[in-house]
Amino acid sequence: MKVLYFDCFAGVSGDMIIASLLCHVNEEAFKRKVKKIALSDFDIEIGETRKNSIVARFFKVLHREKFHNHNRHMEDIREIISKSDLEENIKRISIEVFEKLAEAEAKVHGISPEEVHFHEVGAVDSIVDVIGAAILIDMIKPDKIVSSPLPLSSGFVKTLHGIMPVPAPATVELLKGIPVYKSDVKEEIVTPTGAAIIKTLVDEFDGVPDMRIGSVGYGAGTKDLEIPNLLRTYVGEEEKKPRTLMVLETNIDDMNPEFYQYLFELLFENGALDVFLTPTIMKKQRPGTLLTVTCRKEKINKLKEIIFRETSTFGVRCYETLRHELDRDFSIVNISGSEVRVKKGYLNGKLVKAHPEYEDVKAVAKKTGNSIVGIYRDVMKLIDFEC
Repeated sequence: MKVLYFDCFAGVSGDMIIASLLCHVNEEAFKRKVKKIALSDFDIEIGETRKNSIVARFFKVLHREKFHNHNRHMEDIREIISKSDLEENIKRISIEVFEKLAEAEAKVHGISPEEVHFHEVGAVDSIVDVIGAAILIDMIKPDKIVSSPLPLSSGFVKTLHGIMPVPAPATVELLKGIPVYKSDVKEEIVTPTGAAIIKTLVDEFDGVPDMRIGSVGYGAGTKDLEIPNLLRTYVGEEEKKPRTLMVLETNIDDMNPEFYQYLFELLFENGALDVFLTPTIMKKQRPGTLLTVTCRKEKINKLKEIIFRETSTFGVRCYETLRHELDRDFSIVNISGSEVRVKKGYLNGKLVKAHPEYEDVKAVAKKTGNSIVGIYRDVMKLIDFEC
């Protein structure tokens, strides 16, 4: 699984995101795509610089000021993006970023998102920053995007609305739900555009994931700070690590076995990942049943309550366990005019297991009158994999 990690130790902005991500792709291919943006009054500059002796890329949008429109609305932004000769995924990401920006600005100023005047973020450079970031994500095609928590600085910044506190009010709105921490820097280091892009793209916020790094990118900000004003990104393959799960188990020897079906239904409906019974001999040499339930940690209290309420047990054992998992996905195979789902398992990127969904195979067997064994075999013939 390809993973992209944003290491935002000095904050994040639109130009820093592009500069850093450029280190992972073909620069000329990126330039060709940027030219498809439906704006005629800009050019871009890409180069190399140093921040605290670290070599990094920089990205800058150049535009002719007389064509610079400071009063675009969300409708205008959508039109620019929609008219651009770019892939649909790039357009989708770009519009989603601007919609988040519009919602944040609207909340701050007490108006609707459609009424927002995009001053700074509606300028040519920010439009190119947002679409350019979407282009690079589409070029890298990560399966998962992770970011570090974001540092929040302090101070004040001059805007077209007047003097604003740092972080800007729109930035704070965008950072709701995102982990942040205090920075001693007295400059704006997380911009609204940067926050909106991160909020749109990132799947989870955490430390560096277990991964095998393939490439590293450094994107430079425009300011010179005491710390290196850089955004660092990693692209690589995620190293699959075992998942920590909880196990609940109890021994039962005095319960009507008819009740287990209802118990299983309740447990699965409330988050159990697996439920099974094991025949056992109890302490008084009576035959009994070991009930075992696996679940995520946050589900343990609810499932424990169900076991106490719906079985005859007086005690439940709980402990952690590790589960190693294959990467997995589903595909569809057409057999006799019907669709059969196939669950696939991957080890180190190679397909090593494939199992047709039993209920789908059974449905085809009933519909066609053919044997379930024959249908299963026909499905497997259509799956190309190596064990």
